[in-house]
Amino acid sequence: MESAAIRSLFNELSPDYDRLNRLFSLGMDVGWRKELVAAMVRQNPSKILDLACGSGDVTVLLREALPKAQVVGLDFSRGLLRRAQARGLAQLTEADGLRLPFADRSLAGVTIAFGLRNFSNRLAGLKEIARVLQPGGVFGLLEFSPPPLPWKLFWNFYLHHLMPWVAQIVARQGDSFRYLAQSIVAFPHPSALHRELSSAGLRLLFARSFSARLVQLTLAVRG
Repeated sequence: MESAAIRSLFNELSPDYDRLNRLFSLGMDVGWRKELVAAMVRQNPSKILDLACGSGDVTVLLREALPKAQVVGLDFSRGLLRRAQARGLAQLTEADGLRLPFADRSLAGVTIAFGLRNFSNRLAGLKEIARVLQPGGVFGLLEFSPPPLPWKLFWNFYLHHLMPWVAQIVARQGDSFRYLAQSIVAFPHPSALHRELSSAGLRLLFARSFSARLVQLTLAVRG
């Protein structure tokens, strides 16, 4: 799907975004995001970009956990940014993740929670992240990951059938969640992701999985 179509989808989804996130993750996404923030806190970056920040879940947590750091949220969805602004977030930027409005080597940290899979060109996005990171700057990524069998059988049924059906009933967003399900399935296995990070100039620090290996926390550093 092209960037403009994905942006339109998230703008349309924005009123129900947080409610549906909690519903479909059974509330576990709150804990996953906290794990990402805890990993970033251990690195103690002074200026952080929360990329694809959505309604600001991770941005708020970063600001609370690192009160001395400058935390900026960025998303290409104006609807989601309005929701982030309503939560009291002021340092927000509307921009495309493939063309970040930051100078080379200007950031100490970048985070993405469940947003990389929506980039129209994932490797280009990773290279852009590497561009804006200082040497030694850290990239924290939280994303879904293909689970092992037999759990994968239920996961595929949940993504392709149950989740769009519920989304249609609850918020008339069945089509949006069919796209989101496909984006989850198409995201690479951790080993392939790690190769992409390396190709972009980012060196893997560690990776950790949660919830029956459905979710992967990855931390990488710019060399």
